[in-house]
Amino acid sequence: MVHLMQTTEGGPPLSEETVQLFEAQHGIKLPRQFREFLLATNGGRPERDLFQIDGFKGNPHGRIHLFFGLHDPVESCNLDWNLRVFEGRIPAWLLPIATTEGADKVCLATSGGDEGGIYYWDAHALPGTNSTYLLAENFGSFVVALQSDTLSPRALRS
Repeated sequence: MVHLMQTTEGGPPLSEETVQLFEAQHGIKLPRQFREFLLATNGGRPERDLFQIDGFKGNPHGRIHLFFGLHDPVESCNLDWNLRVFEGRIPAWLLPIATTEGADKVCLATSGGDEGGIYYWDAHALPGTNSTYLLAENFGSFVVALQSDTLSPRALRS
């Protein structure tokens, strides 16, 4: 199992059945590592939130504001809400799993040859230009590569 990061402000605890229902409703199969993360945290603000965006001109770094979950009381914090709202804007093979401090999203490839890959989606890309950038081959690699600084949220230690 991948060392899962701690988050704050995650949604309510999830059951395996809730995750399976989400998959069935949207015709997707979540990779094991992301499924474990959802069941452990149900999204939230990660303690390590900085990531590298290779090939992105102007700003090669991003910061995760929040990972999406399921059944969060704040509608915009839910995976299904983001799928619906960004349909037709984010490529159909990507599931938005997190938002940055701006409008850009971190996404999980759910179909095609790179299923399980983690991508950065640039919300401000001009039509006809590249809007996606590979961040990691899988969720576990993405989590391991995340960094923190003085602006990163601090998870409460018990």
